[in-house]
Formats: sequence, C-alpha cells, structure tokens
Amino acid sequence: PHSIMSKIIVPTDFTPVSEVAIRYACEIATYTKSEVHLLHIVHEDDGMKEAHAQLTEQANRHRNAGVNIDVIAKEGSIFEDIPAIAESHGAELIIMGTHGLRGMQFLVGSNALRIVSETKVPMIIVQEGTQLSAKVTKVLAPLDLHKETKQKLRFAADVAERFHAEVHLISPKESDEFLNNRLERNVSYSEGYMEERKVKYVTHVTGSGEGAFVKDLLQYAKDNSIDLICILN
Repeated sequence: PHSIMSKIIVPTDFTPVSEVAIRYACEIATYTKSEVHLLHIVHEDDGMKEAHAQLTEQANRHRNAGVNIDVIAKEGSIFEDIPAIAESHGAELIIMGTHGLRGMQFLVGSNALRIVSETKVPMIIVQEGTQLSAKVTKVLAPLDLHKETKQKLRFAADVAERFHAEVHLISPKESDEFLNNRLERNVSYSEGYMEERKVKYVTHVTGSGEGAFVKDLLQYAKDNSIDLICILN
C-alpha cells in the first residue's frame, strides 16, 4: 500500500467533540502506525502553561490505545497556525472535531471550513457525537460536473488500499445530454483509475439532479453505511 498518514495532527479545544476526534485519530493510527500530535492554539502567551497541562492530561486519557501521542501548544490563530503547523511538522492528515452548523456548512462547521480552505494537508472532519469506528470499510467519493482530479481519487484509493475498503463513486442524474456526456466521462475516468489501482468500487447515479445532490449523498451514505466521505476543496 501507498504510505499515508504517518503523522496525524488533531486540533483540540478540550471540548467533548475534541475527545471524539482524538479517539478517532488513535484508531486510525493503530491501522497506519502513525504518530498523533495534539495541538492547542492559545490566544495569549500567559495561557501556555495551563494549555500544556490540559494537553498532557488529555493525551494521557488516550495513551491506552498504544499510540505514540505528542502535544503542541502555540500562541496564535487557529485559522493560520493549524495549517502552518501541520505543514511544518510534515503531517499527512489533520483530524478535527466539529459541532456542525445548519445549511451548507452542516458537514464541516464554519471554523473547520476555514481551516480546510487554508491548508494543503488532507483533513478528516469528525462530527460531534459520532459513534463510527475508524475501521473504514466504505469510502464515498462524490462525482459532479467538475473534472475530477487525480488528487481526490488518489486519496480515496490510498484509504481504500490501507483499510481494504470499497470506494463508492456517486454522481447526480443529469438530463441535459451535453452535461450528461461530461459527467459520464468523469465517471469513466474515475472507474478506470480505481481499476488501475486494483481498488474495489461501486458506481451509482442518484435519483435527483445536481440541485439535490448533497441531500441524496447524505441519504446514500446513511442507507449504505458509509464510513468516510471524500470531498475535494
């Protein structure tokens, strides 16, 4: 398998959703033999000592997973410093918990969305209260009218290889013939890539058009017990 996720950064604000993200990261790390680095950003330097103490306490609660856990406390901005620290530490993955919001930002929440936009490191967003295990068996990769890049498909295939998982390539229904042809080319390219990587995959066209695609994706994920949704930002 391709080498991925040898170092995982987990931003934490010491809330219960952070505990969910750390638990998930530790489960991922047991499969990928990764190091986990807990990161807390403080607004003022005089909070550094307390932050280190809280980070150490939080790390100790998860050390029974048998994973190497380190802690990082830094003064600054979560939007600038989480991406910068992840990249400077050579992290292959950021795992972040979110409280979520309604509407378009439901999946990731406003803070996580800004961090996703600022970093080149792939992110896994873990929803508050999720009971899902990090044993990934099914990865959903949405396909739309944008040309699918190999970067997105590569990450989905890397995860599938590592976990012996199945990739679900999902596309919307498109009535316009020209647009439908473009969509079919994207799907065909994606199928060819998965076959080239020898990754097991399923292709599915949703019942609605692109306007209801997000709703259809979430329903499909629920109906098919999807473990991870891969979105290209």
